[in-house]
Amino acid sequence: MKQLFTFFFALFITLTIQGQIVVIDPGHGYGATTSDNPDGRTATEIETALEVGLRTRTLIQNSCSSWTVQMTRTTNLNSWISVTQRAQMANNWNADRILSVHCNAGGGTGTETFYCTDTDTNTAPDIAFAQKIQNDMVSNGSWNNRRCVEDNSFLAYHLGVLKYSSATGCLNEIGFVDSSDATKLTSSTWRDTFALSYFNSLKSDLNLTCSAPLPGSFTLTATPECNGTTSQIKLTWTASANATNYDIYRNGSLYASDITGTQFLNTYITVGSNYTYYIKAKNATGTTNNLNGTLSATAITCAPGSFTLTATPTCSGTTSAINLTWTASANATSYDIYRNGNLYAPDVTGTSFLNTYLITAGTTYTYYLKAKNSVGAVNNTNGTRSATAINCAARLVDNNPDEETKIQIYPNPTDSFFVLEATNLKNKQFEFVIFDSNGRLVKASKYNLEVNNFKQQIDISSFSTGIYTIKMIIDNEEHFKKIVKK
Repeated sequence: MKQLFTFFFALFITLTIQGQIVVIDPGHGYGATTSDNPDGRTATEIETALEVGLRTRTLIQNSCSSWTVQMTRTTNLNSWISVTQRAQMANNWNADRILSVHCNAGGGTGTETFYCTDTDTNTAPDIAFAQKIQNDMVSNGSWNNRRCVEDNSFLAYHLGVLKYSSATGCLNEIGFVDSSDATKLTSSTWRDTFALSYFNSLKSDLNLTCSAPLPGSFTLTATPECNGTTSQIKLTWTASANATNYDIYRNGSLYASDITGTQFLNTYITVGSNYTYYIKAKNATGTTNNLNGTLSATAITCAPGSFTLTATPTCSGTTSAINLTWTASANATSYDIYRNGNLYAPDVTGTSFLNTYLITAGTTYTYYLKAKNSVGAVNNTNGTRSATAINCAARLVDNNPDEETKIQIYPNPTDSFFVLEATNLKNKQFEFVIFDSNGRLVKASKYNLEVNNFKQQIDISSFSTGIYTIKMIIDNEEHFKKIVKK
């Protein structure tokens, strides 16, 4: 029986020690508006005190599940409470520790901490707590060590929040709002540092080792989808309790680490490929896998993207033609060409088409295209294009040019240059244009000649191998020759 009593007594003591109630008191606060400032304190002090207090609370809640954290205020507006009310709140919560957070003023620099021993029969805990807060803040915050003293001995009065509170407590002035200290006070990084310093001081003063519980269970969903024309796999998961971030594994290997939030878009994928995913929730003490295991998803094909069409009247030798060219449509595998409202040429690959069949000079033809793949089709974005066929009829001058004008092209075939030579051209207008086998214009020049003979070296070294047509126009008379590029 004695052993049983000893066991329950030890258990009670353990639970009492672990189940600490900590009150964080961010000093001051505004009334209904920021101009309603009963204590006349600066925004730097009011807002820094609250932000550091909230971050300290978060550290405790994430790491010490057996502790209870209470805040005398959690907002800046509508949060002014008298010091006696703050002390009474701590008493009502049966606080084990109260830490009052403030910022100093008066042009000095550094940190200082006050404790109150008025009416205390046991002052050692207050002194030890205040000294720990002060020493850690000096070290962690890289502050000048101003003082750690009993309030009345320096201020000539007792601080109400400490005097009327039954808990072991102290008041820390982090730094000065009206000196170079303010740069630290308003820095988010330094506010994290101050909060961590308070957290570690509390753990040390209470002689507790806190460790965060492992992240809780959660589930993952992997959904193939399209974002416009881009294929992606959207990963979403339920939040894992106690997790601070997540690692994503794809096909068995770590793919993205330290992800915050509960969503990730995987866009670096190949259409038709299958991918497997699982996720680990993490915190400082360990990891937990998503409870529904590894999920698979296959990247889907997205609909074709927008594109534009151009229709240009041209000649294919002496035949009238309309040359269609278009920009590539993302995801398209082929194109259907519509002429005068009817399907004319289906399943065309590439981005050009020379329409020579049943083209009559002087007649207007209309065209639009549809880009296609396995999941859909889309029309060219600039609508129906019209083009009127031009007259390409002319005498073909090849090896036997007429007697008035002699035209020679040599060498032919050629791999780089050819010479264009013509006679009897004085006072005539002379121009030439070169078309590729698809009827596209690739080179053109125009001359007003004052000499009888014309001789020009033409560079086609950059042309692709193939057969080209050169059209020469001499005072509105057209002549054609073939050129073979080796």
